[in-house]
Amino acid sequence: MFERLIRIWEPLRHSLWLLPLLFGVMGALLAACIMVLPVTMVRQLFSPFWPIFADVNQVRSMVGMLLPALVTMFTLALSITMVVLTLAAQNLGPRLIRNFLGDQATQSVIGIFVANITFLVTALLMMGDVKDQNAVAQLAGLTGALMFIISLFTLIVFVHHLGRSIVADQVIIEVGDRLESIIAETHDRLGHAVIEARNAATTISAAPEIAPQFAIQAARSGYIQGIDYDGLCKKIAARHASVELIRQPGEHVIKDEIIGRICGDPQHIETLRPALQNDVAKTVMIGNYRTAALDIEFSLRQIVEIAVRALSPGINDPFTAIASVYRLGRAMRETLAFVYPAGLWMDEHQIARLSGPVSDFSGMLGAAIDQIRQAAVKKPDVLIPIAEVLEGLIPFIRTDRQRDEIRRQAKILINTARREIGEPDDCRDVENAARRVLRYSAKWHETPLTPGQN
Repeated sequence: MFERLIRIWEPLRHSLWLLPLLFGVMGALLAACIMVLPVTMVRQLFSPFWPIFADVNQVRSMVGMLLPALVTMFTLALSITMVVLTLAAQNLGPRLIRNFLGDQATQSVIGIFVANITFLVTALLMMGDVKDQNAVAQLAGLTGALMFIISLFTLIVFVHHLGRSIVADQVIIEVGDRLESIIAETHDRLGHAVIEARNAATTISAAPEIAPQFAIQAARSGYIQGIDYDGLCKKIAARHASVELIRQPGEHVIKDEIIGRICGDPQHIETLRPALQNDVAKTVMIGNYRTAALDIEFSLRQIVEIAVRALSPGINDPFTAIASVYRLGRAMRETLAFVYPAGLWMDEHQIARLSGPVSDFSGMLGAAIDQIRQAAVKKPDVLIPIAEVLEGLIPFIRTDRQRDEIRRQAKILINTARREIGEPDDCRDVENAARRVLRYSAKWHETPLTPGQN
């Protein structure tokens, strides 16, 4: 259920219209509330300020002047936003546009402009039959003038914010922080299942190994955006069956493709399969795009995309790539909590009901490093930081599998340097950095994990 709510909330959070819509409604309600206040009460409360305007016509005239000026500022803010989005798409990657659209500061600033416009429009409409020297109308005019001043300073702050938000280092920091948050949230939901699978030495079958009568098929084509593992486990337990999934969030499937199998008595498969197929269709959420909230590797690849674009011949910015590598290294420490590439879910009687693949450290390290290393094969100034990141992870590794993956990446760096770097000194620097990884990791030995250990 939690995964389904995240799936609904994720596109709303990254929409540019939701928060401004709420602000606009609040602005209209504020104007309506002011205009229906008792005139006598308003005059008594604000008598030191009266008369601000000679009559209501002056209020209407001022609001009529403020409204087009406010619309002009709002148009300018939108134009600046579009320019920033264009630059971000060109220099950092189109998949990062959703991060800019979901920026709460940007949404709030646009919302302030929308709220002020709806306030002035509503107040102007409700002044239609107001008589001269109306204290309520004067209060609405004063509030509108104050909101206009607020909008003016908001525009200045907005330009400053957008200027900072387009800086690559700032984008890398923000995306990295979001990535670490997603890793922690995902581990909170899946950590116990990963430990159970590791203790039980759970293995995941391949699609060709699954007989058609036991197969569970995808209900539609698209990316697996999330899986409600706990909900599916309860449904399976209620049917006294067990299911093994072979796909995980982030993977693309085609309608009727095999995504799992039913494990149980062959005599009852024919009656169980339609019901379990329906259960899986309801809990395995498939859509047209990947979601960052339920897919760690998607968020990893956002930083990778920044680095790869920075290393392209058209941009050639190794400093941004180096910053991306170091930020990925910080996040990769958190992924070490994923000690096994599968999860195992039990029912209340500790009977295994559901198993399936999950992202583990090995897969996430490859997703973080492989494309950057391939784009930087002739750049020792980028390859050396990759080796430094691998070396920095060694004190925190938890399993032999994680150690072996780090050693594999270090060996690839050595082979890459020997094959691609022509300058002997540069090649030797990369080799020395990678060999330090091999030396330090050779001293590490695995210690047992318990189900309650993080």
